[in-house]
Amino acid sequence: MARRLPKTLGAPSAVALPRIADRLGFLYLDTVQIKADRNGVCALVEFDDGEQERVYLPTAGIGCVLLGPGTSTTHDAVKRLTADGAVIVHVGDGGVRCYSAFLNDSTSTRILDRQVEIIADPERRLAAAKRLFSLRFTDPLPESLTLDKLRGLEGRRMKVLYRTLAQQHRVPRFKRSYDPADFDAQDPVNKALTSGNQALYGIATAVVLSLGASPALGILHHGQQRAFALDLADLYKAETTIPLAFSLHNSSDPERAARLRLREDFRLLKLIPRMVTDIYKVLDLPVSDTPGPSNVINLWDPDGEVPSGVNYANEAGW
Repeated sequence: MARRLPKTLGAPSAVALPRIADRLGFLYLDTVQIKADRNGVCALVEFDDGEQERVYLPTAGIGCVLLGPGTSTTHDAVKRLTADGAVIVHVGDGGVRCYSAFLNDSTSTRILDRQVEIIADPERRLAAAKRLFSLRFTDPLPESLTLDKLRGLEGRRMKVLYRTLAQQHRVPRFKRSYDPADFDAQDPVNKALTSGNQALYGIATAVVLSLGASPALGILHHGQQRAFALDLADLYKAETTIPLAFSLHNSSDPERAARLRLREDFRLLKLIPRMVTDIYKVLDLPVSDTPGPSNVINLWDPDGEVPSGVNYANEAGW
């Protein structure tokens, strides 16, 4: 007789959870119920004939869960997903908008502190911006190039890429168009590109949040809650979402096909480990010094941090 599972399973410790660099890219779900039971977190799929199927999610191995329209989630499922280190992102129809994100709050803020330092110093921000551009080119860029020149080089690189792929896949007169209010009006290439880019933005947001950084504190992008995630995602479009979108120009369902193909491509490219490494390069931090989970909360002081949870009345002479 098989042993019965215990009614409650012990939560994994922070040490036991996979690092963000070792996780799968993303999991997109729509029209399902996300629930938690004694065996884990599952997606409950209901078919037209009334039959139901329960699919369990590898919560500790997912970097980002994208929840599309028609999903409902229990409080316990959200709690377990975030406790296992997954980032939950609510997206709109076609994946064209991000409404909200939830994450575990126990990660160190050391990388966030570095972001703030860079954003607050124009010279350091300019240097970080140049590092971001340098990651997009195989050949070293002259240090004398201004930000205007770098933007121009990037624009020319993308223009050549679009023209080359359009000729290769025989897509005449292609023009990038993006209308979140009318997703279905787009041609297959634009649909696949929009869907693929949103998946890429979701993964970038998940990686940034998992490292304790802020998606809003961008280097090149500015004034948007996912500015830094957009900075990061732009590094990989030329080798992932753009070529894939053109390859799906004859697809009847380019949105779904893009998500399925990208998940495998991201795994083969080891995209999440690359994102982690590139974040450290851009912020000029040693890659080996990755912060882990932290439940230590200190108080700021001009002479250095002091422990919180301490009554300082006697020390202050009160």
